[in-house]
Amino acid sequence: MLHFLKSRQRNYSENLRISLPIILSFAGQSLVQVADSIMVGQTGTTPLAAASLAGTIVMNILVFGIGLSVGLTPFIGRAWAKGEYRVASGYFLNSLALNTISGTFLTIALLSLAPFLDSFGQPSEVVAIAGPYYFLISLSVIPFMLFLTFKQFMEGTGNTKVAMYITIISNLINIFLNYILIFGNFGAPRLGITGAGVATLIARIAAPLLFYIWLRKDHSYRRFIKLFSGLKVSLKTQIELLKIGLPISGQMVVEFLSLSIITIMMGWIGTEALAANQIAQTMISLTYMVSNGIAAASTVTVSHSFGLGNIRLARKKGFAGMHLSLLFMSFAALTFLLWGEEIASLFTDSERVIEICRDLFIVVAFFEIFDGLQVSALGALRGIMDVNRAMLYAILSYAFVSLPVAYIMGFLFGFGESGLMLGFAFGLFTASTLFIIRFRRKTAQLSSAINKFGE
Repeated sequence: MLHFLKSRQRNYSENLRISLPIILSFAGQSLVQVADSIMVGQTGTTPLAAASLAGTIVMNILVFGIGLSVGLTPFIGRAWAKGEYRVASGYFLNSLALNTISGTFLTIALLSLAPFLDSFGQPSEVVAIAGPYYFLISLSVIPFMLFLTFKQFMEGTGNTKVAMYITIISNLINIFLNYILIFGNFGAPRLGITGAGVATLIARIAAPLLFYIWLRKDHSYRRFIKLFSGLKVSLKTQIELLKIGLPISGQMVVEFLSLSIITIMMGWIGTEALAANQIAQTMISLTYMVSNGIAAASTVTVSHSFGLGNIRLARKKGFAGMHLSLLFMSFAALTFLLWGEEIASLFTDSERVIEICRDLFIVVAFFEIFDGLQVSALGALRGIMDVNRAMLYAILSYAFVSLPVAYIMGFLFGFGESGLMLGFAFGLFTASTLFIIRFRRKTAQLSSAINKFGE
């Protein structure tokens, strides 16, 4: 019994050790969004709604690239666990090439959508000021994809602190530039929401540059850059990365797209509903990033055990991540339930927006738990490279559950903003249930196959 308890404690402590820097990194990115929303919100409800519109469109395209970058981590984790450093360097090089290409295409796609911002049924005053901000954050996609490649590589090796430090530095740059450019401080022009876009672009360019400088100077990791000279960009390796990255992208795209369509539905109700949704989504993103950090750590720890062929340990590490995520999201749910109105008042002084936020946070409190479970279960599935079924489950959960239920509850049943958010909650519940069952069954199958092979 004592050995069992110590083993469980090791699984939790390892996940926490790896996940804490990732959590701080993710939370740092979310805090920048919080800072953007607060600072832009001080200039008015319409700029806040414009930031929500532009950010939602960009994120739905960018999330495809994020999924591609995440596909690198299990490959690095497996190679690192086996001591195959040249193999790891090959995956790293090919991921850099692949993500540069994908980042370029994503930027072109985003800029191609710019003339159609007025086609989403949003208030005309919102669309009128969203353009420059949208253009600037679209340009930031390429450097952000490069940063993600460095980040996923480092996390695959189990080193999560470097990404945390670089994220913090780039976030501080972003917030400082926000302060200067949004409000026109220190003699700078007062650019408002456009200033937030300029700050984001500069900070995202700085992040991969800082990562490259660190890798060149660190003795332990410098060898991976040096190994590039003996390697080539390989179509075969890129196809391997795509086989894992594309299903992850598909799963992430359908989840974010469903949430974004719900955001568009919020805009059908009005500008105040859209602004309230931006506040709620900002806070949801903050808590989600914590669970996403735990999930990313699960991908690392599970991939290391999977690489060594220890499926039983991989299963334990995967469920340890789910337990930790459940604990945190329960606390987050209670916070939103008790202090939703006070949180909303940090972003705006509009009584109507605060009132809508208070009702939204009541619904959010109930789906936080399912949100944490679904993303941590996904992290575990990625660790064993089981991603195709997860994409199908995501399509079922978000396209065929979230959106229909959101429309029915929001408009047909007349629950408005809260009804729309409730629809997404139903999708999260469905996804979390399916992902957990899949991880349990898949690890049992892998363990059985290994035992038969051993015999």
